[in-house]
Amino acid sequence: MNNEYDPFAAIYNRHWGADYRKEALPILERLLLSRIKSGQSVLDVCCGTGQVTNAVHKMGFAITGLDASSEMLRYAAENAPGCELHHADVRDFDLGRKFHAAYSVFESLNHVPDLAGLAQAFTQIRKHLRPKAPFLFDLNGEEAFDLYWNTTDAVVADDRVCVLRMEYDGDSRIATCNATSFDGGPPSWTRTDFTLRQTCHDLGDVDDALREAGFHDVSLFDARDVGMKGDAGYARTFLLATA
Repeated sequence: MNNEYDPFAAIYNRHWGADYRKEALPILERLLLSRIKSGQSVLDVCCGTGQVTNAVHKMGFAITGLDASSEMLRYAAENAPGCELHHADVRDFDLGRKFHAAYSVFESLNHVPDLAGLAQAFTQIRKHLRPKAPFLFDLNGEEAFDLYWNTTDAVVADDRVCVLRMEYDGDSRIATCNATSFDGGPPSWTRTDFTLRQTCHDLGDVDDALREAGFHDVSLFDARDVGMKGDAGYARTFLLATA
């Protein structure tokens, strides 16, 4: 969960991060931030390129971002000036303090490859939360993987062409995206090949792992029921738990 995401950072920052922020922020406000006071501390788990981090910061919260990709964090430093950022794996980190709330959005925890790793992540997040602090995150479901991860897509701009070849294996529940990116524009294109993976975690297993990590009052929300429209909301579940 580290260097394989570095080549993706520039593409994500330019073509996805801002769009998802618009979809995710109202849900964060409704389900998580409404439960704490302005000025209190919030941990952004797997903060990526920091667009959501910055938005929460501008709402008056003391936000700290955490991500395993140094390139993602480089963009986050530009997008979320003044926010505290840490380079660390969600399965093994220690910031030395506790927060009033935590969240992880844009199915970031689908990138954790197995249930054991997800359980480790929940344990580390729980250790960083004050008693009764809320934790919100979202996961893609199998219907989303069947629809969006068995296809080919492309990003085309004057200075970048990126082809994404995606496949979901229902037996292993692993989705693989093989990407080829050409950057720089004519006449000097630079080619980069990289692979991204997600795992379709069973929601029952996720619930069990949350409770074993010390969370309780776990609630599930269909993304469309809480206002996420279009493709982003399809077969996506938000989970809210209390430390």
